[in-house]
Amino acid sequence: MIHQSLGIGGYLLFEDYMLLTWLRFIPFSKRLLLVLILGCMMGTRASSQERIGFFMPDGVNMVEIKFEQYSNLIVIPITINNFLTLKFILDTGAESAILTEKVFGDILGLTYVRDIQIQGPGLIDSLQAFVATGIRMSMPGGIQGKGLNMLVLKEDYLELNKNLGEEIYGIIGYEVFNRFVINIDYDERILRIYRPESFKPRKWDTAIPMTVYNTKPFINMQITQDGKKDTVKLMVDSGASHALLLDVDNTDDLKRPEKVILTRLGHGLGGEIPGHLGRMNTCLIGDFSFEDVLVSIPISGAYIKAIKRGSRHGTLGGDLLSRFDVTFDYPNETLYLRKGQTFNDAFEANMSGMIIAAEGKKLDSLVVSDVNEDTPATEVDIRRGDVILKINGLNLQNSSVSEINAMLRKKDGLKIRLVIWRDGRKMKKTFRLKRMI
Repeated sequence: MIHQSLGIGGYLLFEDYMLLTWLRFIPFSKRLLLVLILGCMMGTRASSQERIGFFMPDGVNMVEIKFEQYSNLIVIPITINNFLTLKFILDTGAESAILTEKVFGDILGLTYVRDIQIQGPGLIDSLQAFVATGIRMSMPGGIQGKGLNMLVLKEDYLELNKNLGEEIYGIIGYEVFNRFVINIDYDERILRIYRPESFKPRKWDTAIPMTVYNTKPFINMQITQDGKKDTVKLMVDSGASHALLLDVDNTDDLKRPEKVILTRLGHGLGGEIPGHLGRMNTCLIGDFSFEDVLVSIPISGAYIKAIKRGSRHGTLGGDLLSRFDVTFDYPNETLYLRKGQTFNDAFEANMSGMIIAAEGKKLDSLVVSDVNEDTPATEVDIRRGDVILKINGLNLQNSSVSEINAMLRKKDGLKIRLVIWRDGRKMKKTFRLKRMI
């Protein structure tokens, strides 16, 4: 998620809105003249500039796009300036498009109008990015975007390739969601993108009230813990892998669960996000109820400033969203939900204690990037930096980081056989997965 407000993507409309709001405070005798002048200015500007933002081909009301999914994240192809096609994460938490590798900005010959400091989840307070303007982007199905702004990170702070094991170099969000109604079919891995005026909800969809504030969507969730109930305001974050992330200190009645484990919750713009992982008894969205939901609770300072933007209590991420067929209707501030195939699946965390990542120019080397204390991995002396040659017969030549991570969450007691490389020699390690939370 990005936490630097910019005037981006269709945002001439926002300027017009602010001007019209200001007119309310002008005496009526002068208001008519000002409205006439403003109308002439808008008309002149509209006739002298091309369309701004994303739009569909004429005569097309809906476009389907196949997407890839890694660790509950949605990945789609985006072509920049009709020249370079890269994989981007579709992220409701992103205020503006982001290019994570500056080298691609250099290849594209982008012109930067200014550099800015941005804030994001993680331990680092602020990061440097460059603002490029007048960008063209296109998506499959003929969807075009013109006159867009994009943030280009000075360094690859997110390390998407390493953490996901795939060549992903960008994030896109509000520019797309504010122009269309977007249905995410997680089961079939299909995006259906509608013109807002042509979209009609299906009769089996459940409508959940949603507020779009500061470019981001929020809904209410009722959480029950140890007999106490609280209603929290959560940002719906398709760019987060977790189920729930909460600032429990900012809620009325919720407390950190008694049983938690200390772990790395994820990786944001500000680097690693340390915190605790626990469970909440019951979580209710409309009439949809979930039991024993995994909740991420960041250590103060790692994510809390980002959470409090918009007066929210936390985020609802992909591990919960992917259990639904989801439709985001920003124009009408409604979220439509329908149960998916994985709705009743249990919420499970990594049961090994080791965190893995991809390394190498071809992302073909699997490495232990961290190890949690008092876990099955530490019991057999798995260490940070160990290279995993095989894990239950799998490696990055025949599997993916996402699939191997899924195996490490699969079943309490599952036997894990490792062949690792350390200090110039092979070693074999064996342990069993253990549900620690």
